[in-house]
Amino acid sequence: MYLFLHFPSQTEAGVELVKASGKKAIAEKALAVARKESVATSGFFAGLARRNPASKAVLQKCAAEFKEAVQFLNLKGLEGGTASLDVHYALDDAESCESALSSGHVHIRSATVRIQKWKTVYDAAEAAVIALEN
Repeated sequence: MYLFLHFPSQTEAGVELVKASGKKAIAEKALAVARKESVATSGFFAGLARRNPASKAVLQKCAAEFKEAVQFLNLKGLEGGTASLDVHYALDDAESCESALSSGHVHIRSATVRIQKWKTVYDAAEAAVIALEN
């Protein structure tokens, strides 16, 4: 239920999740969407870095954090019961970006909106993994 509340039915993510059957399939789809969103968010920050030379270092750090987040959005830890912890590391990367933006005094509205969009997708993926582990 959480997944459908956080993925609007008109979005690609919502359509993909509706097609998935079973907890594992839903978790895999949600994680795939989160990986895709992480790659897109990394590219977004890389583009911002090129257009904002004064904030380039901070924005490049954010691009690197979201690129790194991709590796944590998987079910590899499922057998060992660490999948939700692994997925949580992706959130740590996003929060590291937010901290860098704050401490670097970088205030770009579109960056804040992009991070929030990523977090919405992440929340659904995390919920799917937790449901699968339980």
